[in-house]
Amino acid sequence: MKLAEKVAPDRWLYLCGPDEVAHQIRMLGKCTPEELADEKRREWTHRFHLVESDREELRSMCELLKVVLSLTTKSDLDFAIAFDWYKDPVGDDPMRWPNTESGELIYRSKYYSLGTARNKARTELLDKFSSVIERHPLLRECPNVVTVPGHKADGQSFGEQLAAKVASNTGKQIIRTESPGGSRPQAKEGTAAIADGHFAMPGGISGDVIVLDDVYRSGTTMNAVARTAKRAGAQRAFGLAAVRTMRN
Repeated sequence: MKLAEKVAPDRWLYLCGPDEVAHQIRMLGKCTPEELADEKRREWTHRFHLVESDREELRSMCELLKVVLSLTTKSDLDFAIAFDWYKDPVGDDPMRWPNTESGELIYRSKYYSLGTARNKARTELLDKFSSVIERHPLLRECPNVVTVPGHKADGQSFGEQLAAKVASNTGKQIIRTESPGGSRPQAKEGTAAIADGHFAMPGGISGDVIVLDDVYRSGTTMNAVARTAKRAGAQRAFGLAAVRTMRN
């Protein structure tokens, strides 16, 4: 952040990053996007004008956006972020790629049997979700967390249980998405579009929602849940996942 004028409290916020990051800054509503001067384009991608804004909140948000993934989303998600990729692409054989730190938390939380290691991973994962929500102003002020149904459509998937715990830990209302359309293929079996009416949730949702899941792949399911939430009254839908897979 740099002074806009020496005699005024205004500031310029310069960013070097993708439009998905700049979009979240714009949504915060505390600064105005402006054109970059030609000499700045080699170093920066976006510039914002700040006037009497909460600079520390913006600074904190920018620091968070440096270390999470801001994802390219489909039309019904206003934005989506993930902590990290699931795998670290080390070497030529994808089957041997190690998990990232966040990927390992997901793996241990979902696939380890009952025991200390699984409980520790689940606690760390919950703390990580809570921390990201607290550091991101739009997520922090969002009153609702919406579940993403698992492929079995029984309401008991790991992602749905995780969403409920995150909502409880952050003081938000949990809204459970139902699956009147029944079960669907696992994500690894394809990315076919999800038909309207496959998901449902109670009407009368007020305010924004966080659509929370453990793993983000193509975004098709999360986007379908976001669409359902908006039809039920949600104003905006923000996606939040622990990890993003390498493949769509």
